[in-house]
Amino acid sequence: MEKASLLTPANPHFFQPLLTGFQSHLNIPVTFFSKHIEGKHEGRTVKLRSDSSDRTWIVKIEGHRLTQGWKEFAKAHDLRVGDVVIFRHEGDMLFHVTAFGTCCCELQYALSGIQVKDEEESDVIGIMESLFNDAFTFTENYYNYFRESSPNLTCFSQTVTDSNLFKGAVGVPLDFARQNGLNKGRRVIVLRNQEGKSWESEVKCTSSGQVFICRNWRSFCTASELVVGDSLQFKLLQNTDTPVFQLCSLSKVKPKKETLSESEEDNVVDKTETPRFVKITTTASSLEIGKQHLPVHFTRGNKLNKPGKIVLVDKDKVEWSMKLNQDSRSGTMYIMGGTAWKSFCAANGVVVGESLTLELIRRGMILLLKFCSKMEQPPFKTKARERKRARVQRLTRESRSKDDVSSQEGIVK
Repeated sequence: MEKASLLTPANPHFFQPLLTGFQSHLNIPVTFFSKHIEGKHEGRTVKLRSDSSDRTWIVKIEGHRLTQGWKEFAKAHDLRVGDVVIFRHEGDMLFHVTAFGTCCCELQYALSGIQVKDEEESDVIGIMESLFNDAFTFTENYYNYFRESSPNLTCFSQTVTDSNLFKGAVGVPLDFARQNGLNKGRRVIVLRNQEGKSWESEVKCTSSGQVFICRNWRSFCTASELVVGDSLQFKLLQNTDTPVFQLCSLSKVKPKKETLSESEEDNVVDKTETPRFVKITTTASSLEIGKQHLPVHFTRGNKLNKPGKIVLVDKDKVEWSMKLNQDSRSGTMYIMGGTAWKSFCAANGVVVGESLTLELIRRGMILLLKFCSKMEQPPFKTKARERKRARVQRLTRESRSKDDVSSQEGIVK
């Protein structure tokens, strides 16, 4: 079969790099499809030919995809991930297919049915060299075009959603993960925000092939003040021992209303039916057993009437996971954190007798209580309590002394 030039301008063509999963189907570029295929034939198949043999392959076309029959074509031509295939339209839905390997060279197949005589060998070699040079130049140009026009696989975009905040995990595009070797097992990474603060995280590939960032995602979002609807882009930095996902751009969701000032927030606490802030005072007992009751007006106003999970955020924006429980007798709600409650208070510098103000934040199904401020125990209250305690102790001693005197007088009589 005489081989036509790949660069013939009269023959429109397109190319496709072969990615993982290409064996089941191959996509036809939308622009090529709409210009050269759509509305120009009534059949549901195309014909494929190559220089490997004289056989014509009938392949089913569904929408923009080559489906049934493509797998057999790919197998017969030993196509692999990383190869590039060029489809040249010969007319009447016939495509001549040329395949190039990852080394930018055309794949060579055994020339079936051709017997080469000794005196013809030099001519055949010359022809093959010429074809090889043309193919190499063509492939190199296409690879350069592909690199320039393809998406940057060192970056990927994501959006903060109720779901990924609730699960504490966010998906990574599969093409990005494959390109950078993050689609097998587990891999330790680092999440870094625009302020330079870092969190050690982990990329995990599930049995179904999906890839997720599955550790410290909520902490990263909270500290970076990300809310549901924010769009962000990560850039992968691999010049260190551990891959770094650097937050390089951020698009904030537009707020529905203006931010309140501190004085306006105080009014919201005092006057609205659903207060966002709650003030609680620590006791020796609450810190010792890790159990802190919440005011009834606050829990009822916010309809916090069911046990569940609650996350407390300290002044350094570190998250502490605790439980929201309900007292079976009184029906009041309380935070049960064990040692975590005491550690949370210590992280905010709160000791016994001091009060702290927390802000309630709802992110989908996640409840957060964010530390806002603390109120130190006034010195005069401490002194007043000490004087009161001393007075009670003195009166108790005097009462006991009188009782002892009365008893002794009764014995004498």
